[in-house]
Amino acid sequence: MTAINQTADVRPDHNSLGKAAFVVGLIALAMSFIPFIGFVSWLLAPLAILFGLIALRRPPRSLAIAGLVTGGVALLVCIMWVNATKAGVEAWNKDTFHNTGKPTDNTEAPIMNTSVKGLWKELDDNKVAAGQKYGGHRLAFSNEKIEDFGGDAATPTISFEGGGDGYLTYLVAASFSASDGKKIASLKKGQKISFVCTDTSENIGDGYSLSGCSLK
Repeated sequence: MTAINQTADVRPDHNSLGKAAFVVGLIALAMSFIPFIGFVSWLLAPLAILFGLIALRRPPRSLAIAGLVTGGVALLVCIMWVNATKAGVEAWNKDTFHNTGKPTDNTEAPIMNTSVKGLWKELDDNKVAAGQKYGGHRLAFSNEKIEDFGGDAATPTISFEGGGDGYLTYLVAASFSASDGKKIASLKKGQKISFVCTDTSENIGDGYSLSGCSLK
């Protein structure tokens, strides 16, 4: 008997771009789960998808498809990170006066008259009701007694008595613009002033702070 040797027809894989798509996609997918470093996947994932689409034009296509899949999943993970970060920032910024957690512009909002101590008391009694009442408004304060000064001429702040528990007195800080710096420099403790503020924020713990204030 004569032995017949049959040699398999093995063709070399010439689709190097498919290999590149898979490798880049795999790296993008692995890095997309790592905080802070994962932003690199925003560059690698689209690159893997691009390589994979081009590599589909020639056989073999298995690695090109794998590159498309890994690149697509990595891009999806990146989008999920962005949405989660956005939701976290909004939750962090959300308080009594900012129900949505999104930045608001109150420069043209209606003005509501109140007092530093009065607002403190309303917050202490019912934060939800106080937030609904004063949120989305500019607040006007009249004849408020100055307790202390802070900041500098560029970013001046003035503190007023808000509330107390019989042992401690809690102050409310109001931030003013540089245009009021010279006027504030001429004021003294104990003097009474009137002003309007565009934004009110709840402090961590007790109290609140005012910003975007201007002297009347």
